[in-house]
Amino acid sequence: MQKHKAASEAGFGKVYDPHFGVDYWSADAILSHPDFPRARATYFDRVLALYGDDVFLNKLLMEAVRIVAFAVAICMEAGYREDDRETWPTIGNLKKALALFGLASPRRIEHIVSRLLQTGYLESRVSPLDRRVRLLIPTARMIEHDRDWLTAHYAPLAALFGEADYVLPLGGNRQFQRAQRQAATGIFTQSAMVLLRNPDVLLFLARDAGVLVLVELAKAVAGRATPVVDLSLAQLGRRFAISRAHIRQLLLEAEARELVEIDQARRRITLKPRLLESLDRFVAEGMSNHDLTGAVARRQCGLA
Repeated sequence: MQKHKAASEAGFGKVYDPHFGVDYWSADAILSHPDFPRARATYFDRVLALYGDDVFLNKLLMEAVRIVAFAVAICMEAGYREDDRETWPTIGNLKKALALFGLASPRRIEHIVSRLLQTGYLESRVSPLDRRVRLLIPTARMIEHDRDWLTAHYAPLAALFGEADYVLPLGGNRQFQRAQRQAATGIFTQSAMVLLRNPDVLLFLARDAGVLVLVELAKAVAGRATPVVDLSLAQLGRRFAISRAHIRQLLLEAEARELVEIDQARRRITLKPRLLESLDRFVAEGMSNHDLTGAVARRQCGLA
C-alpha cells in the first residue's frame, strides 16, 4: 500500500484498458517512478539468474525469435478453444501469430518448433476433433520454465509497487499462469510493438545471448558516475557460452550504430545514453504488459 501511495503522490496512477476492462500501470508511469532503478536492477538480476547460469536454456532460447516462439506457443495453448479453429495451437496458427513480430521465416519457425519437440518442451498430438490436424501442446517441462519466467518478470513490478498484486505469479500459481497466458493472446500485436519500436534493443535480442550481454554490461554501469566498464570478451564468452568473435561482432555493430563506444587500447566500453534509455523503455513496456495481463488474470482467479 505504501508504494501505491507514493506513486499517487508522485503525480501518476494506473490507466484503464477498455478492451480488458482493467486498470494497470503504463510504461510511462513505470519509467517515471522514483524507484524505477531498483525495479530495473531486479529485472537484470532475475533475467541473468534465469538464463545466464544455464547453458542449455541459453543456447535453446536466448535469441528473439526463439524467445517469442516459446512464449507464443504457451499462450496459444492456454487460449485454445475447440469451437474456434483460429485458436487451435497448430504450426500454421503459430506462424500467423509470429508473423506479427516480423522476426522469422516460416521455415525458421518450423526449425524452432522441431527443436522444442526434440528437447521435450512441446508435444505434437492429434486433434480429437480432426485427426488431420496436429496440436502443439506444452509439456510439464515447458510449463515449469514458463512459470519461472513469469516469476522473474513479475518480480520487478513487485519491487516497484509492492507484492500485494503479484503474490500469485511470485508464488508460481498455476491457475494464474494459465489465465495470464490466455490474456496475453489478446496483446500479441502490442507485445510485438515492444520489439519493433525499439531497434536498439532488438539488435541485441536478435543475436544468440545478445540481450544477456547487454544486461550484464548495463548492470555493471548502473549507479556509476559514467557508463564505462572494463570489457573482457573472454569473460563474457565464458559467462554465456558464446564465442568472443560473436560478442566482438555484436559490439562492433552496436558501435557502428553509435550505441556504444569501444576503447580497444584500455579494453573498456561506454554505453551511450541512447542505448540505456532504449533498454529502460524496453524493460518498462514489458513490465506494463505484464501488469495489464496480470490484472486480467487476477480477475479470472477471483482476486480483482
